[in-house]
Amino acid sequence: MRSCLLSLSSAAALIAGVLMHGTVHGTNIPAPGVLLPTLSGEHRMHLHCQGSGQPTVILDAGLGGDSLEWVRVQGKLAESTRVCSYDRGGLGWSDAPVGPRTAGRMASDLHRLLNNSVERGPFVLVGHSFSAYTLRIFARRYPAKVAGMVLVDPSHEEQILRFYEESGVNIAPSNERGQVFYRPELPPNLPEEWVSTAKRLLITDLRISTTRNELLGFRTSAAQVASAPELPDVPIIILSRGSNAWPQNERGMIMEALWRELHEDLAARAPMGELRIVPGSGHHIHLEQPDSVIDGIQSVMEQVRLREQMAGEPTLRRSGIR
Repeated sequence: MRSCLLSLSSAAALIAGVLMHGTVHGTNIPAPGVLLPTLSGEHRMHLHCQGSGQPTVILDAGLGGDSLEWVRVQGKLAESTRVCSYDRGGLGWSDAPVGPRTAGRMASDLHRLLNNSVERGPFVLVGHSFSAYTLRIFARRYPAKVAGMVLVDPSHEEQILRFYEESGVNIAPSNERGQVFYRPELPPNLPEEWVSTAKRLLITDLRISTTRNELLGFRTSAAQVASAPELPDVPIIILSRGSNAWPQNERGMIMEALWRELHEDLAARAPMGELRIVPGSGHHIHLEQPDSVIDGIQSVMEQVRLREQMAGEPTLRRSGIR
């Protein structure tokens, strides 16, 4: 069970968060979680937590995505542990972002958000696609807060260069002043009761501009990850899609093979890494085959608990990690 010991600042943040249930910008859509301050109370981010138990799981969506993408995973996982999804700045119910939309800045935002919440680590970090960049940087900056990781069809820091060299495809703007043409698309296989809300969140001006800025910062984000590529010595599972996401032609086959190779590289470089292929799933594994993601998370949690037992140290009972 989670510790009931809260610092005065944490208690104050909790009270503020409860009072700041809000609506997304320009709509009347109520937030399922709470809005917590991250920068002197001027910038708020949405955090939605359910369940109880340890370790606490943190869910992070891919580029331009929001916390609703995790509804098929979060509810079921909350039956056995504490699990939180959140929205990066400018997405979902969070306020407009402060600073560049790069993985390094987003890792700092997540750190502030968790510090201003009642949630305590070490956490199991779960990230889809682009958010693997953010969570890998978070894990290197704040290793005491990370118990394990699950990366869902994750981006790799070499993918931009490798895709261009081996298939001739440019998958990211060349610089942060480039032109980006972004068309909002609804993630696949959302529960019907959330489709209307997801559509309304998808087309706000803030959501569209934030997604464009995440795309414009993609190369910088990849470089930030590459500058310190080591992965932490914690259980890490890489979930890789089993179905092709690119056209069924020679170029598409080259890209799929490279995608798998990059995932194999991530798993091989992690001291406790494991690669799992998810047959029949496309890029959004957490929506298309959520049980595979839940199984991966539960496997990591079991390893975390086993390591704690073997070490004889109450790592999951630490409540004051900052």
